[in-house]
Amino acid sequence: MDARRTRRRGAALVVGAALAFVALPAGAAATKVAHCAGAGSEPSSPVAAVDATPGITQYEYTFVDRSRGTPALGDRGATDCRTLPVVVRFPAGDPSPHPLVLLVHGADGSPAALASLADVWAAAGYVVVQPHFPANRKQKSGKAVGDDLVQQTRDARFVLDEVLDRAAAATPDPLQGQVDPLHIGAAGMSLGGQTVYGLISHTCCRDGRIGAAVVMAGVHDPFPEGSYVKQQLPVLLVQGNLDVGYHHSLSSFPALAPPKWFVTLEREGHSAPFEVPRDSSSGIVDSTTVAFWDQYLRGDATGGPRIVAEVQANAGRASLETAIG
Repeated sequence: MDARRTRRRGAALVVGAALAFVALPAGAAATKVAHCAGAGSEPSSPVAAVDATPGITQYEYTFVDRSRGTPALGDRGATDCRTLPVVVRFPAGDPSPHPLVLLVHGADGSPAALASLADVWAAAGYVVVQPHFPANRKQKSGKAVGDDLVQQTRDARFVLDEVLDRAAAATPDPLQGQVDPLHIGAAGMSLGGQTVYGLISHTCCRDGRIGAAVVMAGVHDPFPEGSYVKQQLPVLLVQGNLDVGYHHSLSSFPALAPPKWFVTLEREGHSAPFEVPRDSSSGIVDSTTVAFWDQYLRGDATGGPRIVAEVQANAGRASLETAIG
């Protein structure tokens, strides 16, 4: 069996997800933790979106990881599980297996922020999976708490497990037969970019099923334990040079192993090229990322030249650095 398909098998589906409060162990703070009742990883059936973009099938799932808890934050109480809403898109009317792209939102974000980009990728023939992670706790510096970063990579891996299970299962499911499990990509924006860096190049969190990655305006900070290592897969970085975090891409790109691509969006900031409402540079992002996925998840040899052509066609608005190998 291909190593990328090897995984743990979750428990059976559950019927309910009511919460009951239980106290923390003796000596802990007075904060209470809500117990996630039931068993298994899916408390309800997937719901078809009524406002899906024409030509795209869209479903909303809810997965529950009962092996890990969610800390309290603001008005959110602590729970002894992690509840993860997930939006899934794929081409309508095409029952053949498609490459899968896991698309990770930024800090305190949601799948809706990247909906436009997800639609573009789904229309291009990909299954796009968007988890909605619990909001991150913040350090005094404003950066996410280190353990939350690690938990977010585990959330991503858990969601990937669940999606692949449903795509391969004999039980009827909207995802049944839709996913090519041997061609999986991961993409992330901002803090979601750090999640992707963890999945592809950090000893804490690597997932060998991922075969290509796109990092958009990505953060590249240390994780609380372990170290970054050379990734063994193609990577595309995309970021605006007016983004205050542009230095993350400038410093991380030299350390990446080829094949690697770095598209700089000239005079662009942090969010507008990627998140709704998107600006005019979104077309460059759409074209270069689809070409990248086609090259490395579909084996389409025109993908790389299309990235080059798109940047050349937008001279003065985008520039490209690359090392193919």
